[in-house]
Amino acid sequence: MTSPESEPMAELLSIYKVPQISHGSQHPQFSDHRRFPSFLRTVPSRAHQPQAMAKILLYFNWTWVGLVGSDSGTFEWMDQEFQKEVGKHGGCVSFSKRINGHVNNVGDVADAIQTSTAKVIVCDCYHIHFIILAKALQEKNITNRIWVLSSSFLLNPSILSREARDMLNGSLSLGIHSGPVPGLEHFLSTLSPAMYPDNHLIKLFWQELLGCTWPGPKPVHPQAGRVVQNCTGLEQLTPTHLSVLKLDDLTATYQIYLATKAFLVAYQNLRANHPGEGPLPGGTYAKAGDVRPWQVLQYLRNVHFTSQAQEEIFFTKDGEVQAVFDIISIYLAPDHTWQTAKVGHLDFREPLGKELVMNSSAIVWAEGSGKVPLSVCSEKCPLGTRKSNVQGRPRCCFECLSCPRGSITNILDKVSCLKCPEDQWPNNEKVQCIPKILDFLSYKEPLGMVLACCTTLFFLLALTILGIFIWHHHTPIVRANNHRLSYLLLCSLALCFLCPFMFIGFPVPLTCALRQATFGIIFTVCVSTTLAKTITVVSAFRATRPDTRLRKWAGPSLPNALLVGFSLIQVILCMFWIIGWPPVPMNSTEAGPKVIMMCGAGSSELFYTMLSYLGFLALVSLVVAFLARQLPDTFNEAKHITLSMLVFSCVWISFIPAHLSARGKDTVAVEIFAILASGAGLMCCLFFPKCYIILLQPEKNTRDQMMGKHHFKK
Repeated sequence: MTSPESEPMAELLSIYKVPQISHGSQHPQFSDHRRFPSFLRTVPSRAHQPQAMAKILLYFNWTWVGLVGSDSGTFEWMDQEFQKEVGKHGGCVSFSKRINGHVNNVGDVADAIQTSTAKVIVCDCYHIHFIILAKALQEKNITNRIWVLSSSFLLNPSILSREARDMLNGSLSLGIHSGPVPGLEHFLSTLSPAMYPDNHLIKLFWQELLGCTWPGPKPVHPQAGRVVQNCTGLEQLTPTHLSVLKLDDLTATYQIYLATKAFLVAYQNLRANHPGEGPLPGGTYAKAGDVRPWQVLQYLRNVHFTSQAQEEIFFTKDGEVQAVFDIISIYLAPDHTWQTAKVGHLDFREPLGKELVMNSSAIVWAEGSGKVPLSVCSEKCPLGTRKSNVQGRPRCCFECLSCPRGSITNILDKVSCLKCPEDQWPNNEKVQCIPKILDFLSYKEPLGMVLACCTTLFFLLALTILGIFIWHHHTPIVRANNHRLSYLLLCSLALCFLCPFMFIGFPVPLTCALRQATFGIIFTVCVSTTLAKTITVVSAFRATRPDTRLRKWAGPSLPNALLVGFSLIQVILCMFWIIGWPPVPMNSTEAGPKVIMMCGAGSSELFYTMLSYLGFLALVSLVVAFLARQLPDTFNEAKHITLSMLVFSCVWISFIPAHLSARGKDTVAVEIFAILASGAGLMCCLFFPKCYIILLQPEKNTRDQMMGKHHFKK
């Protein structure tokens, strides 16, 4: 029955082409028909078992398993093929160990099982080796393993130790497929020795089944203290007697039945003698009275019949019936009795992908729960992460890394992340791409509201100061230093304070094109006016000398010319900028959860040229005012202008690095702050001291004070 027994017989019979059908030899070597031309078998070759085992592991998602096997001469082949099949489906073998029965070897195998994190172990070993291994594992208190047994394992509780039976609780076994043997139960139930009086085998079967003994020279030895009755041959077999035979599990019996049935069908075909339809060369057939062994072999190779279970039986080109396996669940009942149950089958006659049929709900796991145990090296990566292999470890052992910026995974255990479209961004869990948020400085957010309120307050304050100056236009302190320039400066400052409203809100083409140029021109008018006031102070003081040439410039013509000239240069520059390279609304292309709505510079060179020109005017005004600060106090406004230009210059010098480092709406907020801060600095330094005198110290707002007839100290 087994391969070692069948091999020498097959080699001998092959010489004469005598057909041999084995019902238990599974060694792959028998598929070599050059060596064994007359060998047939009704069991599948072991060559199918690695693939069968891999399909079972794949069904339960067991990707991290161990392999142990007996030293039978085919373990190396089994190890190689099994790892190849498991690897096709993304699984890995944690360890593979061969058992030879030596104490040290068994200890090494037990240590490997204890060290590994694999909870499922494939066992391609004989029961005698497993008994030794089970004892070693129980000594190490290793019991929480699921075993997947090959068909080489003999599932017979009577020959297994208690440790082995306990160890196999909740495991699975790959068994040779069996089916019903028609008429067997009826034959046994009606069997009697009288039907076969000369058959010694029937008598042995009878006395073993009924516990009696036949009188004769070799009676069955009774157990101690038990009286054994003589067999009469008239005893009646009951279902209780037949239950000992376990007719519901006819694995080996079924294979023998198929082998015998094949011979009978071949014999019937041989006797049929249909001319032209024989299996021999030329369609000839063998003569019933003169049959050669090689002719019988030809008839056997062409056998094709249907079993009682409506299964087609025939021999493949490898000389075996098509591979079909039963999957058996092994468990211990509550009363600690050994139980097995068929829970599925694996039929390689079916199309690819449909070979395995499993009733997983019928499996009794060791834990007792209906949930399938896990056997993985690494848990599945959750949503929002991806798998990353760990160097030096099998591919089943990996770590889960968060998806890169801008990517998601919405499927468990993904190897790579999916990049979101440009207009979308991952949510916080990185499992879904959601539309990006439009980001701009809005009136609805706190920063926009604060800046809008400050802008409004400064605008109203500038108008208030302008109203005070117009109401007190006849007073000396207002008329001093060209009061028309003061009115123009206050109007320009009021317009400056309105500029931030062009920066707040959703960018549109009109506001984008005008806002930079508008504040640049208005601030140029402010700084030009301040410079004109400074030059007015200097020219007024120098013009008091009789021999000076500035007397003809001491009037309003010089400051007006300076104001118009300096402002006109900035106007021409800004018009050239707006017409040639107008700033337009644009979206940021940077990765992030927000789409930053902003106005492009159009031409960064012209933008910084505009700021540079404004800075140049402020610097000139600062220098001139600083040089004129020591002039007599009566008409001298230079000290206040110097301070205002210092504030103005500091604000805009600080603006440049802040503007370059800011992103998104922060860039807009920085520019608004610079506009408000510089405008407020000019207004406070130039007009607050005069308003203080006008409103709180009107006694100092007299012509005598302005002419220096009384001591006046600011």
